[in-house]
Amino acid sequence: MPDLGSHETRGSYHTIALEVAGPVAMFTRPDTGATPISSPVPTYSAAKGMFEAVLRRTNIYIRPTRVEICKPIRYERYITNYGGPLRNSAQIRGKNNYQLIATVLVDVHYRLYADVKEKKRSGQRKMNYGKEFKREFDRRLENGLAFYTPCLGWKEFVPSYVGPLRPETKLEENMNMTIPSLLHSMWERHKLRPTFQQNVEVNAGVMFYE
Repeated sequence: MPDLGSHETRGSYHTIALEVAGPVAMFTRPDTGATPISSPVPTYSAAKGMFEAVLRRTNIYIRPTRVEICKPIRYERYITNYGGPLRNSAQIRGKNNYQLIATVLVDVHYRLYADVKEKKRSGQRKMNYGKEFKREFDRRLENGLAFYTPCLGWKEFVPSYVGPLRPETKLEENMNMTIPSLLHSMWERHKLRPTFQQNVEVNAGVMFYE
């Protein structure tokens, strides 16, 4: 697998990339209910959110394409007090929290890649804004600039590193698995309609998004 970095151009697409690592991550599987379990890799939506934390534009579409796993997958139990809207009515009235038990990832490290392309608008001449977007994205990533703090799934799980690809980072080439179902997105055409990828293959540490 060639290392395309953040400099590849394919036709009207421009490829951007970032490296992310952190102590804890949670990319929730919706099928695990009240005791959530993390997927082993960032979901499509989570990856897209990390890229858009660095830079987003209304005339540019970011499409995550693949993830590279750079450390072994490890799970641990995580317990926190939950005070959100999913509590039952008695807990909300009494202003009581409940203990949320989750299975999270620990010591995670990924490289993420995405294609960027200018959105088509009727009557507007194509200006190759994708190239400008890529240049600005790389500049902001290099300088540690973001519109909001990127997260590793849950907002409280912030990365220890978000930045350009580092030459010393190694791919977990012995990592092979099949993910039976991976959340793609919670939304479709502005409606809450979860979509999934089925039987997603991780080969030699690399997984491709749909």
